Amino acid sequence: MALLPFMKRRGELKPEPAPPPSEPPKGEESELEVMKRRLALHRRIIERYRDVIETQEDKSVTELRTLVSPDNPAVVSVRDSIAAKFRPYLYDRDFPKAAELAYAYCKDEIKNEFLPLDFWLSPEDIVELKAADEMDKAIFLCSLLIALENQSAKVVVETEGRMRHAYVTFEYGGKFILMDPAHGIYAAGPREKVISEQIKDAERKLIYDFNNSEYNEW
Repeated sequence: MALLPFMKRRGELKPEPAPPPSEPPKGEESELEVMKRRLALHRRIIERYRDVIETQEDKSVTELRTLVSPDNPAVVSVRDSIAAKFRPYLYDRDFPKAAELAYAYCKDEIKNEFLPLDFWLSPEDIVELKAADEMDKAIFLCSLLIALENQSAKVVVETEGRMRHAYVTFEYGGKFILMDPAHGIYAAGPREKVISEQIKDAERKLIYDFNNSEYNEW
């Protein structure tokens, strides 16, 4: 009987397993070494042109507000994926749970990264890279909450020297809520209590908040 091509002959030997990957020959760099060298080179370029880049990235008050972008396609895409869990999404009924999902997305899906200079990531950058520093995380979360129809959401920024700490606050159902996705902080209650527990040494800091329609210094 003729054997069909996909039938194994009796006694046919199995192919030998592939040998484990070998070390690169002496004198040749491993992939890890190449990546480390390139990372060091990129860091050197960034450090040399830090002042030039940061000058280009400076934002006026008006430009700062434009960073909160609830209508951005990347923000809308994440908003739609959250709203789809409710079918239909009704703000008065579903916003508290939707806000928790938005917070979880920014806290867990977007990884914390420290940028060695002031550089603003776009919502598209954040969704694609799944990484951002705390300022960009807060701006993305604020955009997402406004896209979910809460117009009170604001980014709050505490600055002291070159140190900067950012998180999001909003109001719903008579409660004041604070979300800090970079540090995993979620607090709700009377505004004065939440703020006093969050902000230490306020007299030594410049504190301001903003969203896509307003900017306020505290």
